[in-house]
Amino acid sequence: MIVLVNNFTLKGDPETFEKLFAETAKALHGKPGFISHRLVRSNQDPNKYANIAVWESEEALRAATISEEFRQVAVQLREVATADPQVFTPVMEHTE
Repeated sequence: MIVLVNNFTLKGDPETFEKLFAETAKALHGKPGFISHRLVRSNQDPNKYANIAVWESEEALRAATISEEFRQVAVQLREVATADPQVFTPVMEHTE
């Protein structure tokens, strides 16, 4: 399992970003290896968001993000926000 943490800084308004992000997320839901995602917004800076996505593997993530469906909506998302994606390997987890 891997975790993608993609930090976004808005260039446009939040409503447009969230709408485009939802379309981008929809293009990834159901793809092989997709487990979950969560979009969060900074309390200190409302122009900063992070997407935390869980995938079975980097290969599955890579395959999903090169699909034409994803690429079409991702281009639009890049027009309203800059992105800084990084892949992490889980080391420790605690839930209640």
